[in-house]
Amino acid sequence: MTFAEMTGLANATDRARHGRKAAALATLIAQGLPVPDGLVLPADLTDEQVEGAVPDIVAWARSHAVRHGLVVRSSAPEEDGPQASFAGLYASRFTRVRPPALLAAIREVRAGATAPAVAAYAAHHHVPLTGRLAVLIQPAIRAHTAGVLAADFDPTGRLQRWTLDAVHGLAVPVVNGSQRGERHHSARDSPVPAEQDVLFLPGTARELRRPPGEWIELPAEKGLPPHRVKIQTSAGGLLQLHAPLQAQGRSLINPSTRDRLLRLAGRAAAALGLDQIDIEWAATGGRTLYILQARPLTGPVPEPHADAPSDDDAAWRGIPASPGRGSGPAHHVRLPMTASAGSSAGTVIICDNIGPDALDALLAGPAAIAATSGGPLSHAAIVARELGVPCVTALPTDLHKIKTGALLTVDGTAGTVQITAVPEASSDRQRTSLANAAVVTSALPTRPPEDGRRATILLQLPGKALPLVPDDAKTATRAVEPPVGVLQPSDQPALPPLPAGYQEHRLEGLGRLAWPSSAGPLPSRLVVLDLEDLIYERPAPPVGPL
Repeated sequence: MTFAEMTGLANATDRARHGRKAAALATLIAQGLPVPDGLVLPADLTDEQVEGAVPDIVAWARSHAVRHGLVVRSSAPEEDGPQASFAGLYASRFTRVRPPALLAAIREVRAGATAPAVAAYAAHHHVPLTGRLAVLIQPAIRAHTAGVLAADFDPTGRLQRWTLDAVHGLAVPVVNGSQRGERHHSARDSPVPAEQDVLFLPGTARELRRPPGEWIELPAEKGLPPHRVKIQTSAGGLLQLHAPLQAQGRSLINPSTRDRLLRLAGRAAAALGLDQIDIEWAATGGRTLYILQARPLTGPVPEPHADAPSDDDAAWRGIPASPGRGSGPAHHVRLPMTASAGSSAGTVIICDNIGPDALDALLAGPAAIAATSGGPLSHAAIVARELGVPCVTALPTDLHKIKTGALLTVDGTAGTVQITAVPEASSDRQRTSLANAAVVTSALPTRPPEDGRRATILLQLPGKALPLVPDDAKTATRAVEPPVGVLQPSDQPALPPLPAGYQEHRLEGLGRLAWPSSAGPLPSRLVVLDLEDLIYERPAPPVGPL
């Protein structure tokens, strides 16, 4: 492969070949905005062509005196759209400028084109996938401060409101929701301090060889002495460092830098023809600002609310991340988040943070998310807003003490979580009758149940194949004891083709139900069994037209 078969970022304007991310950055470069230089491997390259490009990428990096490695990022044709961002679903990798490591990073990023999470998200949003993506390669920025800025503009281009999160080092903790950045907002006079104990920096080859416990010097802000901090670990081209103590009364972002960022956001929005924009940015110690990504803001960020404590001992206050109210039984999820559709549908998920591994749980139709870290500009909070799932972040950690099954109400607009009912003791739960109820579960019983249930309802993720149901006309049109249905906890998309004898019904506020015609009227009572055999119930909602 020749160098000419790659594309310089400034010329990567074809969305189909170079992806939306690269095309947006190319537009910003053309308008004179500060974007790091880079190369793009087009989406239509073969694996062999990509492998052949690696020596030329290494030569390019050395000709540009790259000291702190490279960042390899996805740029899919479907990514960064106005309704579907695919935020956090594709991989990004930091790597040293060495052929084996670089090739491995490129392959990992390209593999995201066929990732199951990407397919599930695309199916939910009815976005057709091409099954391929371009790869954007840029020098890693040795940032003093970095973060995310979301801004709204009126039709004349005047700034209306904005939210900005900032951390020491790279923006990794902000976008993955693992830590809370320093929050600035147009509705606040002063920022909310960051809660950061780990910072991420790209390292030189020598720094990456240093063992944990060694000291390293951080990029210093212009005119200030440098900080020295200890290495926690290093992997994949990144150093993980103990975050320095922030000087009392000193913000990570001063008013001058904040205003410069807001002006850059306005110029970027005008260049891309957007009235709402989401940009990832980085600032070096010399106060040079860079735009690393610019895309449409797919949903407005909720306004911050006062941090005044509630008079109710059963209420917690955090940062609003996705608007709306949702109620359901508490369901604790530990990292990595592996909750299945059957365990998270209709529940309030309580977790440390909502990273990319939360997608299956989000698509399963939870009532809400209550997270004890992160903020509204993280990737998963963006996806929660796109899916309409109420979400509150940065809640007190004692939320983890809530009893599983306790009925909670999450207000993603006000940023509160409140207990509305406490589950009964285990001995009392066993007395809950399943007689004449449709029992919702994630798997068929191993033998016919004898609990008097009206039917068994299997849960499935949107876009997945139907679970095991009677699949021939003779079986499906005669009475089955008890009958089996399938519930998709989402109004869209429509269910896959149903076996003979089954009809599809829309249950308002709950999803779509495949119900056997031979089973008579739809159930009027749903009882859900979660993975811990805790029981809660709700009446079946009205049936909507299809």
